[in-house]
Amino acid sequence: MNINTKRYIETFIKIRNKEGKIVGFKLNSPQQKLYDVIKDQKQEKKPVRIIILKARQMGFSTLTESILFKDTVTKFNRRTGIITHKATATANLFNMSKLMLDNLPDDIKPSIKASNAQELVFDNDSGTGLKSKIKCMTAGTSGVGRSDTFDNLHLSELAFWEGDVTATLTGLFQAVPNLPDTLIII
Repeated sequence: MNINTKRYIETFIKIRNKEGKIVGFKLNSPQQKLYDVIKDQKQEKKPVRIIILKARQMGFSTLTESILFKDTVTKFNRRTGIITHKATATANLFNMSKLMLDNLPDDIKPSIKASNAQELVFDNDSGTGLKSKIKCMTAGTSGVGRSDTFDNLHLSELAFWEGDVTATLTGLFQAVPNLPDTLIII
């Protein structure tokens, strides 16, 4: 079943706004432009590969997390990786995904097998759930993401990553198949 991503996001996703209130997520103008680029690449059956040279506070990370969250909680066997520049940022993006999950209506909320500080696993004890996961990691640690295969990657604040960034990126890019239903956003 194909679920309209924008409709899903604007109907079901809740975020914390700048005033600290939990509100429904409505795309702003810059987010809509990014969404349209992603949608065009998907409609052309291309792997989505985007580098955002961004100003701060435009909402691109929020949109990226929403798209990745929707993909992971509505499809079987999806693997999403989120890599940031420092542990506090990793926790922030993990908490954004957790907030989205916590505020989904019960009738569309997937079964959760694990929820810890780094990972949300959508499955159940009998193994008949989605078998999808969101894994949050911090760059600069040895071999980050190398033992995984991902369908989606959000590489946040790349300019501030520590360690051998080229080696880390090489390993991460190899962890995502070059297939139409994959996405990497830097």
